[in-house]
Amino acid sequence: MWEFYKSDMVQTYLIKTFHGLEGVLSEELLSLGGKEIVQLNRAVSCKGNQEMAYRINYECRTALSVLLPIKSGRVSDEDELYQFVYDIEWYHHFTLEKSFWIDVTCFSNRFRNTLYVAQKCKDAVADRFRSKYHKRPSARKDSDLRINIYISDDECVVSLDLTGRPLFHRGYRIFKGEAPINEVLACGLLKLSGWVPDTVLVDPMCGSGTFLIEAALLGLNRPCQQLRSNFALMHYLDYNRRLWESIKDEADHEDRDIELSLLGMDIDRQMMRFARKNAMGIDLHMINWKSKDFFEWRPEEEAGCIIINPPYDERLSLEDAIEFYRRLGDHLKQNCAGWQAWIISSNLEALKHIGLKTSKRIKVFNGPLECRFVGIDLY
Repeated sequence: MWEFYKSDMVQTYLIKTFHGLEGVLSEELLSLGGKEIVQLNRAVSCKGNQEMAYRINYECRTALSVLLPIKSGRVSDEDELYQFVYDIEWYHHFTLEKSFWIDVTCFSNRFRNTLYVAQKCKDAVADRFRSKYHKRPSARKDSDLRINIYISDDECVVSLDLTGRPLFHRGYRIFKGEAPINEVLACGLLKLSGWVPDTVLVDPMCGSGTFLIEAALLGLNRPCQQLRSNFALMHYLDYNRRLWESIKDEADHEDRDIELSLLGMDIDRQMMRFARKNAMGIDLHMINWKSKDFFEWRPEEEAGCIIINPPYDERLSLEDAIEFYRRLGDHLKQNCAGWQAWIISSNLEALKHIGLKTSKRIKVFNGPLECRFVGIDLY
């Protein structure tokens, strides 16, 4: 059997994330045993064994997916690409009974039609199985496992996706509003803000509660994937069930005994009901939820952290975005002295009218929207 199946073998993994979160992801990977960590664009590479790859999937909060590159080289056209993929002995990685799908990321003028590229790669995988078993495995979007094809000019990297559905699918957000923030992004922003669990955290426009739920999971040291039962890694031939269950059991019993001060507010009563239900579904009873207008709120504590994801006037409209952001800045300045505020928005023009000096300004993306995550020290 190939060395690929040795759980203690050190291999290079590629862990995908959002733009701007590469640094906090690197810190997480280091804590999970990653070696030779290199920050890339929207990804981080590191070396480790199978145990580390499993830990990343179950415990890493700022990762989107874990890829294991298995072949790299140069291809000049679709025919060479087909042969390049066909030459991999796919039956050493998964069985005929498993379904698969091809994900293509392409930055090349040589390959202009990514759908055709995906089709050629799919045929190459299926044909390799047919050459050995006279049967083809099924290819469908809701597949057991996924194969990642990355092409830059004539360079091609083929990787096994060990995650499947991206890791922002935590499983707790059953109820959500029109423009919920991504769970991985929310946790990454919390880490970028420097918030620590013994500090008061307030989300005054909390929507379905993602920031506060992620903060509670982080503060309690509870695995963010605790509700999830299916990962692509379980469908490969090298799946080590005993190792996976051992890692899961260890992580599930490392909760911290800590008191958290978390407050979520929203003017929309329906969203407050959604937030409560989401938190209750994952047994997080320590979050305080209030149906309240932020502009009528006055903090009781002398210091803390306020994290705000206001409407951008994109997916949620504002009658007057500039006036709304100006009012937001005035309220923070007049009523929240001693606190630190963090605001994420894609409305860069409106952000300028908050009228407060920023201590940090970080470029991030919320979906396709380019945003700024700004930190403000309120003196």
